Amino acid sequence: MAKTSTAWEDGLKAASTARGMRFVSGTPYLLDDVYLTTLTAWFLSATKDGLGHRVEWRVEIKPLRVDALLWEAFMPDTAMGPRMQLNRRINGAFRVQPLVIAEGVTSVEPAAEPYTTAALDAFEAARDDFIAAHPDEAGFARALEDRPEASQPRGLVLLITALLAADRPADAARVADEAIARGETGSMSSVVDVLKYLAAYARGPEVYAAFEASLVPTHTMQILRETSPSSAHELRREHYVGRFGHHLSSMDGSDPWAVILEEIAPEGADGSSGLRYLQAAGAAERMIVEFCRPDPEAPGSAVRSVVGRGGDDEGTVEFVLPRSTEVVGTHEVFDAEEAVAMFEAFYRAGDIGDGYTLRAVERFDPS
Repeated sequence: MAKTSTAWEDGLKAASTARGMRFVSGTPYLLDDVYLTTLTAWFLSATKDGLGHRVEWRVEIKPLRVDALLWEAFMPDTAMGPRMQLNRRINGAFRVQPLVIAEGVTSVEPAAEPYTTAALDAFEAARDDFIAAHPDEAGFARALEDRPEASQPRGLVLLITALLAADRPADAARVADEAIARGETGSMSSVVDVLKYLAAYARGPEVYAAFEASLVPTHTMQILRETSPSSAHELRREHYVGRFGHHLSSMDGSDPWAVILEEIAPEGADGSSGLRYLQAAGAAERMIVEFCRPDPEAPGSAVRSVVGRGGDDEGTVEFVLPRSTEVVGTHEVFDAEEAVAMFEAFYRAGDIGDGYTLRAVERFDPS
């Protein structure tokens, strides 16, 4: 009779601990000064189509330091005791996926107890052979560089952290940069993808400190909609590639009818002195753009202006918006493509570029 999951796990635990292994969360493992090696094994019952009882197993290994390096780069403010570190290394959400060094399927007979023997024998053989050939972090990194899985998302994180563990930070930074340039990602993300954290970390404390500073939000963007919920989110200038074209070309006068990009005021700025935003209202083919910025002639004040093109005004246009009706000059009407250029310039440099007129419509003075 096939064993239940609990019975299988109990048998695997007993058989592995009898060989000097440890066991956590259904996983037998061995720790030494350099490596963590784990065994994942499943018992599969006989099937009606003739497959007999069998055990599938996989042996995986990684240097202990790779997880510590990942945590230091990716989640430096998370405190973990020894037990939590061990659990995270084996089955945590934020861990470096190990290298598979052996896997297979073994047929077993119902009366052949224990079913675990073949899997545990394979674990010991694979581990011994790998460590004999690659006894330290440097050997592990060299072995991994030649394997195809090193170019996969889970393999990239393993390769970069392995290179760091092998004291090869320049190579780690190069691998991370090349993967980012190809548009690849790692196996996890926080504010940005993990590869960006590792690329900065590999370059040393000064570069990493600058990278951390770049994760502080620089702008907020609001998308206003009339019949469905509006949305707002923070942007980070160094990392947000920009989807202003998408948002502005999606405007239809209702859902959405406005896009507002506001620069987050520097810490310590008072009231209007830090007020700086760009907003567009209307539809993709016809919209009003307004620019609010501090008044250079009146410290502490800010002025909101309607943006226009240079040249003579050839009349007026009425905009019926969900919350107001606006009348502007024909030279103050833009389409989405023109507005995108202003949004990009404002986002990158804090201004909208040359060649525009500004017609003041509202003033914000210190309270």
